[in-house]
Amino acid sequence: MLRDYEILFIVRPDLDEEQVGAAVKSVETLIANLGGEHQKTDVWGRRRLAYEVSHLREGQYVLTDFRLDPARVPELEATLRISETVFRHLVVRKPEKASAKANGSAAGGSRPAAAAPAPENPAPAAAEEQPAASVAGPAEQPAAFAAGTGEEEDEV
Repeated sequence: MLRDYEILFIVRPDLDEEQVGAAVKSVETLIANLGGEHQKTDVWGRRRLAYEVSHLREGQYVLTDFRLDPARVPELEATLRISETVFRHLVVRKPEKASAKANGSAAGGSRPAAAAPAPENPAPAAAEEQPAASVAGPAEQPAAFAAGTGEEEDEV
């Protein structure tokens, strides 16, 4: 089962446009070799890093959306870890809500509407139960205290 992911990777700043394009192409090829589907790539360009990484202060940022089997993600990350052109990367699984909405609206839209109220009902019920338990907790505490100590028994 293929899942939606996005990867943000940072390419070395000393590479020219052709080399950055080659690095992007190699990541897309890697995704395809792992059985994934490349969806889109956005090259954000050169940006300043928040902190120095491997004596670099800038990098060329690239965001790629793709679909891949979850079991193959560690292999993708291991390959990128040893890459000389990509010095930082982050793979993030996209939320299922976006996929479910896209599938539900294509099927008629009734399915997501039915699924939405069900999670909302248990959440308020759980919120209502917590204050009741916290209010009942201190009220019951003196009775438990009285039964558990000898001080209360002496006073009675």
